[in-house]
Amino acid sequence: MGVVSILTHSFTDGYNREFGRVFGGGLERYILDLCSVIRGLGHIPEVHQLSYFEAFQTRTEQIDVFGYSYDMDNVPEAFDRMAAAARGPVIYASCLWQPITYKPGSLGICHGINWDRPGLPLETKQQVAEHIQLALDGLVRIVSVDSHFQTFCRAACTYSDPRQVVLIPNAVDTSYFTPAPPTRTLEQEQEDEWLAAWKTDLASHEEDAGAVISGMKAEESQAGPSGDGAYSAKANGDGGGDTDDQEREEKGAVDLHLELSKLETAEVNGETYRVARNLRNATDWATDVLAEADAEYQDNVPIQGQVEQKTMDVRLTSPRPIRIIYPRRISMERGIIPMMLAADKLLGAFPDLEIEFAGELVEGSTVGRSFRYWHRTHPHAERINQRTYDFRDIREAYHQADIAVIPTVFSEGTSYACLEAMSCGLPVIASNVGGLNDLIQDGFNGLLVPPGEQELTAALVRLVQDRAERERLGIYARETALSYDLARWRSRWSTVLESFLAETGLKEGIRG
Repeated sequence: MGVVSILTHSFTDGYNREFGRVFGGGLERYILDLCSVIRGLGHIPEVHQLSYFEAFQTRTEQIDVFGYSYDMDNVPEAFDRMAAAARGPVIYASCLWQPITYKPGSLGICHGINWDRPGLPLETKQQVAEHIQLALDGLVRIVSVDSHFQTFCRAACTYSDPRQVVLIPNAVDTSYFTPAPPTRTLEQEQEDEWLAAWKTDLASHEEDAGAVISGMKAEESQAGPSGDGAYSAKANGDGGGDTDDQEREEKGAVDLHLELSKLETAEVNGETYRVARNLRNATDWATDVLAEADAEYQDNVPIQGQVEQKTMDVRLTSPRPIRIIYPRRISMERGIIPMMLAADKLLGAFPDLEIEFAGELVEGSTVGRSFRYWHRTHPHAERINQRTYDFRDIREAYHQADIAVIPTVFSEGTSYACLEAMSCGLPVIASNVGGLNDLIQDGFNGLLVPPGEQELTAALVRLVQDRAERERLGIYARETALSYDLARWRSRWSTVLESFLAETGLKEGIRG
């Protein structure tokens, strides 16, 4: 058993000084899963990371974490200090685009290209290519989470071993991130309540009818075996009040049953309702039937009270609003600006629409302050939600959503959020950036758009208005996600780590 050291720019929340909490981003989730694989091989993971504030040491998720203060203009120097303090073989889990001096025999991970901005100066892009070449020269192997980086290395750099860059796409636990179970609609629940109330009424009618029949039998016995006395009373209208009440009650019950049997389904604006044939809508039907029932039983006060209760139960309410989820960090590269602009138009156009921003926000940052102000002053603020979810809770947010949006502008691998949403059976609208192109086939399992507000808004309007397409895309999204299952990811990483650790000769115990 030995220690394996992971060097990265972020793991616990060094942005908001919450050092004991794992930051809710894709990189951090990846490292958490990687530590689990390392433990599964019988070794002990530790993490060394940058801190925007003071240096720190903490332990979270059974992992020792060391934070290093640093000069933002000299990130390689901080990585030198991390490597010197590492107690085991080193995995560089980020910042490969920096001119780092790599510890010999180390492994690297690229979580996505972040220099894919069209407006970035050509000189800067050329420098990045040189820094990636340093990584290829200094690392025994580089694991890439998407084909984008693999293609970049082949096009802009040189290396002799084609196996040096290993493609292991990000993954999702498809046994946990499952489609939301079918839920009964409010209309269905009301219909059940109506049936239950009707059956209760029918039972009471039968009890009343039984009492009447008993009375009739008593009269029959008095009139003689032929029963002529009872018949004569009814025919002549003398002494037949109880019998008339029974007939009215039985007729009312039959009429209610007949009206209920006339129910059929109808679809209005993509939502399914239970309505009656030959009537304008379910509310009209309820009003007509209940008025008839009330007239039939106007002399019976307890039953009239039940009819009034039925009136409350049967009225239909509007279906729940359509919900769009943005399950990303609130940051520039994750497309927060195009998303806010699209939200402005959508919330104004669709009064039954809600948007949830389900991601981390760095308080005090320019983007963070801008988002807070936008939300606070928005005319539709009550339909905008912002919440930070734990890795283990985010599934519930997907289950409450109808559409997921991944509007990345630049710097994207195979997005965890995209995979999770797809695995939950949601239709996804994503920018055609980085590894998102590996996940989404436009029009088959989601929609791909160029990064920006205009195309994003148009795609959102399209899905908001087309429930059938939402459902179709969601079905194929789930099928696609199954090929990115976490079990396959663990297996492939275990193979890479076993080979890497064997090459480093990791057999000694814990040092330091």
